Amino acid sequence: MLLTNSTVPPPETGHADTAHFFLLRGRSQILRMQTVLIGLSALCDQTGAMDYLEYFLTSATSLKKTPYLVLLASRSDVDVFQLSPQDLKGAALTYEYKIFGLPSRVFSTSDFSGRTVIAPADVRLKVSALICRYLVENYAQIVLLSFVEDSGQNYQRYFDIAIASNKKYWWTTQKREVGATIILEKTVNATLANLGKHTRRNLRYYRRKAEAELKCSFAGDVTNSLSKDHLIELNHASTHPVADHLLDRRYNCIKTLEGAFCVGVKSSDGQWISLLGGRRHHGVSEIDWQLNRGGLGKYSVGTVIRAYLIEHEIKIGMSRLFFEGGTPHSIRHAFLAEKAMDIVVLNRSPFTLLLRTWSRRFRPTKPFLLQTLYDPALKWELH
Repeated sequence: MLLTNSTVPPPETGHADTAHFFLLRGRSQILRMQTVLIGLSALCDQTGAMDYLEYFLTSATSLKKTPYLVLLASRSDVDVFQLSPQDLKGAALTYEYKIFGLPSRVFSTSDFSGRTVIAPADVRLKVSALICRYLVENYAQIVLLSFVEDSGQNYQRYFDIAIASNKKYWWTTQKREVGATIILEKTVNATLANLGKHTRRNLRYYRRKAEAELKCSFAGDVTNSLSKDHLIELNHASTHPVADHLLDRRYNCIKTLEGAFCVGVKSSDGQWISLLGGRRHHGVSEIDWQLNRGGLGKYSVGTVIRAYLIEHEIKIGMSRLFFEGGTPHSIRHAFLAEKAMDIVVLNRSPFTLLLRTWSRRFRPTKPFLLQTLYDPALKWELH
């Protein structure tokens, strides 16, 4: 559903162009824009950010919220579905939380690493601030946008300009380290050289131990051979079993999603001891999930499959490993340094005051938005 097509006068930045906003709600309408969003991502050096739009729109957490797509365009004389990538200055995929099934008017991007705000690097900050302003002026009580920020710009100046309005809002910003990517060099040894000494040792040691004592072997492609029963059995026996609906989604993705892959480690008796799944695109292998059999702690099978995975992805020509949501494994210390910025804007209302008061008192561990509202390190300003 197209909710609005609005025009906002340009802030006093020296640019004569006017910002035209289009707002789409709902998965089916947003997916109609996927081809345009993929093209925009390529123009903004964010290739791959929107290739798996449907996959992320239908995740377990996303299905609990209402998705909205905000488009910032250079023209308003055409229908939204006639826009081309070249017509767009930026876009943001955001979600409205529900409270007891009802709209909350609280919006947040769902990707912690900030990949769902698409805009050229040199204007991504300004585009994000303009989208925040647009949402709070038209509907939202609270907006949190997270985006990749590596331009080193003066965010205070850009935000002051973009958020300028006749109405006052509370706002704050923060920068975070969000590295979740490992560079794959031409050889395994060259790749491991970028890891810490302890991590290198463990990757080699536990692989040798598992091969010697469990007689395990690695399968680089189990897409056709893996049955639903195999996955269910390993899930029930795993260290961190997941709900049936999540397991169903993983299995369906393995079988039907373009670019999806699953690799595994199997013991000599044919039993799976570890499975790992994700998606490959544009030279990047994105790791979405892993299941490790319980009772094998001394073999550190999570480390074993990572050792095999690095070797395998280098062999097939991939250049990066990306761990969706990060990983507690020590391999995280070798992540490529990347930064995200969060912008939070609040309408001044009894609702936002109540929510901030509640979050400060109870300090919830999730979602990330509520953690941000009570963070004592953040400086809130009224603009």
